[in-house]
Amino acid sequence: MRGLRCWSHLLKGTTIPVLVFTDHNNLRYYRDPWKIGPQVAGYLPEREQYNIILEYKPGTTNRADQLSRWPDYEGKNPANEDVTVWPDHYFCNTHTSIRVFNMDSIGNNLDQKVKLAQYPNQSRLKEWASLHNLSLLDGTHWHHGTALVVVADNKLRRGVTSLFHNHKTAGHPGITKTLQLISLYYWWPGMKMFITEYIKGCATCQINKVNTHPAHPPMFPITPADNA
Repeated sequence: MRGLRCWSHLLKGTTIPVLVFTDHNNLRYYRDPWKIGPQVAGYLPEREQYNIILEYKPGTTNRADQLSRWPDYEGKNPANEDVTVWPDHYFCNTHTSIRVFNMDSIGNNLDQKVKLAQYPNQSRLKEWASLHNLSLLDGTHWHHGTALVVVADNKLRRGVTSLFHNHKTAGHPGITKTLQLISLYYWWPGMKMFITEYIKGCATCQINKVNTHPAHPPMFPITPADNA
């Protein structure tokens, strides 16, 4: 249709049929509405202005798009920088700086809290080291060398989970997604069960969750029993 519009001043209303090659075989059945989609059907009134004959040619033999693939077609801007809507420097660095997010206004950042909580729990960390492939780097225990080990009480673990689940940039993801996000930075034994129970108790998630098992009222009315 773009080609016909471009040359419409020469092609409209011609007595001699214009031969059009296409690699879309279904276009040949444009007069059969049950064989074409709604987009093609929308072109029919405009197409009737042209006296054309459609002939199908497979894409391997139809070289109609070679002009758009010339090396100099893009001009002086091959990287298409002029059509980039949002360059990288416009995006906030929340995801890249998530490791230094402050859990409260007066405390240290979350990483520092996790590291400080490891010092009084060295005996427990030694037990975990042989079972869960923990490594010691600069006095801090890591899981597989990338995730900090959270060894303190549940309050700190709830803080970690809240950061990746309740934060405004997280958007309350599901159990699997939250677990994937947290496991990149933090780890503790049984974290999957902990995260599952945390999300099940999240009020925001429960309010917005779709009820897949709605209650069905009885088909007959319930009548009060006789007092006699």
